[in-house]
Amino acid sequence: MKNVWIFLPCFYLAIAHIAGDNVAVVPDMAVNLGQEIYVITILSYLVFGSIIAGVSAWIGVKSRHELVVVVRKLFGSRGKKISALVILAICIPASVLTGGLYSGWITNSLFNIPLSFAIPMCIIFFSLLATGSAHELLKLSNYISLLIVPAILVIFFYHGFSVPDVKWNSGEINWLLVSALVGYNAGGMRSALIVETAAYLAKRGCKTIYLIILAKIIEGTFTLGLVHLIVLAGISGPLAVSNLVSKMSGPIGLYFFNFILLCTFISAMVPAMTVNARQVQILTGLSLKCSLFISAVLVYLGSLLSFAAIIDIMGYAGILTILFILYTAYALHKYGLNHS
Repeated sequence: MKNVWIFLPCFYLAIAHIAGDNVAVVPDMAVNLGQEIYVITILSYLVFGSIIAGVSAWIGVKSRHELVVVVRKLFGSRGKKISALVILAICIPASVLTGGLYSGWITNSLFNIPLSFAIPMCIIFFSLLATGSAHELLKLSNYISLLIVPAILVIFFYHGFSVPDVKWNSGEINWLLVSALVGYNAGGMRSALIVETAAYLAKRGCKTIYLIILAKIIEGTFTLGLVHLIVLAGISGPLAVSNLVSKMSGPIGLYFFNFILLCTFISAMVPAMTVNARQVQILTGLSLKCSLFISAVLVYLGSLLSFAAIIDIMGYAGILTILFILYTAYALHKYGLNHS
């Protein structure tokens, strides 16, 4: 019983990581990819995502510092800027998907605002919240977003469970997509969060690493379950999960679910915009507000690209992120931190 303490932060970390990729991007990919998405999700979340999360956790336990501090001590100011670029490489396209396209679609569905206006409105709204404005509204949104888990569980129980008949053929796997999803779910802002969490729990040693990996496995299992529901139901996109809810409960249930989904996006995007701004600030030396403005502009410009182009960018950025985390762990192991 003495080790039960860690299951609560483990479960909370898994819930905190549930964002646009889990409830929107991957389920929508299931619409186009069919059963191929099972293998991609398993590789992205349960295998490679868990490994990268574990390595990030090891960095936090070993160093007992946040990722930015670790990189600065290992590689100096140049390493700090490289770290900022690597984080932005994932965070900007991820913000484009979650805070631009998907938030815009949800806003269009809820309030019937044209998509061309809904997307920039969402980006501006997230940016304003990132400045610290309407803190109570953000807090309320965070509480409401927790309802996404029981809402999805209700969908699971409504549809029942079945074991999919999947043909495993590694020759058909889109490895660039796997890289994109690994970067999305274990890189960028999330890698920084994992390192910080592990550093905070560092006195627990390897148990912290194991249970952060467990948190990633919980997140991956949740995503895999959603993917299975979409494939099973034959639902179309975009926002396939919302379309599934609409099929189950009609317009009233759809409205409430989309509102919870929007709160989930808000809870993910406000810290994401803050992280984006801080990385831009590191690279430019500008004030935080100017950096936040630049980040918002970059996210908006990214929303003008096609969905496929954004995923391709994330794929290459995912490879860069994986290499950066692995090399940081290698340097930390070989040289330790420079405390001078």
